[in-house]
Amino acid sequence: MISADIAPQTPINPAADAYALTCLERSASIFRIPDIAFGPRPAQRLDLYLPEAGDRPGGAPVFLFWHGGGYTHGHKEWCGFMAPPLLAAGAIFVSANYRLFDEASNAEVHDDARAALRWVLENIADYGGDPSRLVIGGHSAGANIAARVALDAPARRAAGIPDEAIRAVMAMSGSYLARRGDTHPDPARRPAPGVPDAVAEFTGPSSAAFTLAWGSDERAPFPQAGADFARILRERGQPVTEMIFAGDDHFSVHLATGSARNRYVQAVLQALDLAPI
Repeated sequence: MISADIAPQTPINPAADAYALTCLERSASIFRIPDIAFGPRPAQRLDLYLPEAGDRPGGAPVFLFWHGGGYTHGHKEWCGFMAPPLLAAGAIFVSANYRLFDEASNAEVHDDARAALRWVLENIADYGGDPSRLVIGGHSAGANIAARVALDAPARRAAGIPDEAIRAVMAMSGSYLARRGDTHPDPARRPAPGVPDAVAEFTGPSSAAFTLAWGSDERAPFPQAGADFARILRERGQPVTEMIFAGDDHFSVHLATGSARNRYVQAVLQALDLAPI
């Protein structure tokens, strides 16, 4: 069981705890190659979900995803339930961990994300993947991570990740205008004044097309953050699509991505040049 393999975390709130349990229950039976290291720290691990072998010239496209949890909670194992419709269409799904705020600054969280991305670019061909057909995404904190990885061009380039490496960013329910590093529980790990921290403070360039998704029933700041960030991206000339899910809250909007009929899933497949299923 997945739940036996992950470190316990403190409760968040009843709704978030129920969501986390549902994620684990839906992900438990899905085959994965677990805990591949992309760095020396225990949190620097990712899981691979592979489609059945098939005739895919050049390899299978890849969707790399980061979990949410407010930078204080969360596991890559929360996201395995997303894999089946992607695998059925012929994609590889990668769910990556990152160090949380108990051991890392916000900048170091993004160091981990870039390290996971670089691992995918350098190694996914060994698992039948095509590193030239890469889409990244995330939910909540993971949405912030995916968007910042794409837009923080100096750090991305310094990590050896080319500008054209990311085909699209599929960000769901992020808080893109918030300086999350300023809320770090350890003052010594907060960014200095004037140092960019909020996702919207990073300006690229990025060749990725953005999709920003959220539920209409999410609490503040998520719906407004999505709309405001979409406007900011458009003003910069960045391709962006808004995707609003009527009746969904912060958790149900993500849980719905286990269905092949989900619009977010269909948009991921389109970005990967795969036929809808």
